[in-house]
Amino acid sequence: MNFLSEDRPLLLTAVILIAGYIYLYLNLFVLPGTPIHFLSPDATNFLFNARRMQQGQVIYRDFFELTLPGTEVFYLILFKIFGNRAWVPNVTLIVLGLSITYLMISISRKVISGVAAYLPAVLFLVIPFRSQLDATHHWFSMLFVMWALALVVNHFSAVRLVSAGALCGLAACFTQSSGLLAAVGLMLFLLWATMTGELGWSNFRTAQRYIWGPFFIVVLLFNVYFIIRAGLRTFFYDTLLFNLRYYSSGIGNSFHVFMTDVPSFHPWYRLPALAIWGFVYLLIPLIYILFFVRYRDEKEDGPNEPWDRLILVAIMGVMLYLSVASSPTWLRLCMVSAPGLILLGWFLNYPGRLRKIRLTAMWVIVLAIALGQWHGRVFGWKQQVALPIGNMVVLNQVQYQEIQFLLDHTKPGEYFFGNNELNYLLDLRDPSPLPFVTSTEYTRPEQVQQTIDGLEKHPVKYVYWPSILDMPPEAGQSAGHLAPLRTYLDSHYQIVKTIGSDDYARSFMVKVSMSAPIPLPPPIPLPPP
Repeated sequence: MNFLSEDRPLLLTAVILIAGYIYLYLNLFVLPGTPIHFLSPDATNFLFNARRMQQGQVIYRDFFELTLPGTEVFYLILFKIFGNRAWVPNVTLIVLGLSITYLMISISRKVISGVAAYLPAVLFLVIPFRSQLDATHHWFSMLFVMWALALVVNHFSAVRLVSAGALCGLAACFTQSSGLLAAVGLMLFLLWATMTGELGWSNFRTAQRYIWGPFFIVVLLFNVYFIIRAGLRTFFYDTLLFNLRYYSSGIGNSFHVFMTDVPSFHPWYRLPALAIWGFVYLLIPLIYILFFVRYRDEKEDGPNEPWDRLILVAIMGVMLYLSVASSPTWLRLCMVSAPGLILLGWFLNYPGRLRKIRLTAMWVIVLAIALGQWHGRVFGWKQQVALPIGNMVVLNQVQYQEIQFLLDHTKPGEYFFGNNELNYLLDLRDPSPLPFVTSTEYTRPEQVQQTIDGLEKHPVKYVYWPSILDMPPEAGQSAGHLAPLRTYLDSHYQIVKTIGSDDYARSFMVKVSMSAPIPLPPPIPLPPP
């Protein structure tokens, strides 16, 4: 008997998870145990928000955030247990990656036969997850959605539906759109089962109560504390109205970003990165279209196929895609790709003359990509720095220069404005309620005023200002509302260091004494809901 065969599923699952742990550890830590810092400003915003909460600030009331507070609460708990340590997001990523990998194996084994059932999970770990080592809210919501799918993919029961609804509610507490649309996906699958005669209408109505009751109870209980502390009006504006009104005006938050984030493919050895980028964009949502076409054409000819389970996986995948379809960047597509990879594994394992060749080729490609990523991590440029939160290895030379400048000119606990990633790494404070400012409608006039007030109220010696904020708006966009802030900085600060790069320049400004500073603009009230 083959040592790693489908006859020993637990052993093969354990081997994949152990290999996955080693693979992730080598990509997230420099041996023996120094964490690597990746360019992930999205995740560091949530980490810094959690530290603000640890210092007594209240999310939504004292600082702005447009997602529900699940990610901040998770990191706040870890900070209270372990302290603000550099390894926290890296260990979190290992746990997230292996957990989703296990759930994918569990789901795949219900719809794919043989060893091929393990291919989607390995593909996920090596391509989408490794490409986006960013411990942000998307991965948390994906974990709970896949958990819900794993519960119901085999069969439905009252307990499983209640649990799945609650898990979708937890997913919504990290990413509103993912959790909500996942629950809608469960409802649509039950509607399909009812229309095909597999479920009665009375059972369908009962199942809706099992799904939506726990969903809303979990969302309410998770957020009621923050609603009380911040106020219903502020909570409602930050988490719902702002998203509806202004989210799409942010850079990278509209459908126009589709396939615009092309990676550099010079020199030639970076061509695999371009191939991976194209693979993800072609896979999602094309794989769902191909599946539904095959289901329509072959559902009668392939009675042995688990069509009902495959339909559930496909519907959930479509719903996850719709949760990011308004701004389908490569990063977001990677983070909703798990159901699509399961369907890809089913396609590759579909009976035919080239079945064995297809599967063997994909296993070889995955192994080559994994080795190439590890090689790049080991032999690429890196520099260790001693930060207030612990030793860390930096992989980007521009970022290293930024960190080194602040290490030489600031102390932990001081105020610094302009980059919350640097605030988090160097244990600094932010005078602004915003995680960042933009030159679009995404940053509102009243938020600019609150930032100026914070700069006046707190002793902010250094400010970070990227030149991208001074660039003219793109066609069809307004000029934004940063002019008062830029005027204030010009009258109170001067540039002391500029760090250039291929994309834009980063400037550090130091506060100077002004004999006659310009008057501040009048405060702008918050708009009513």
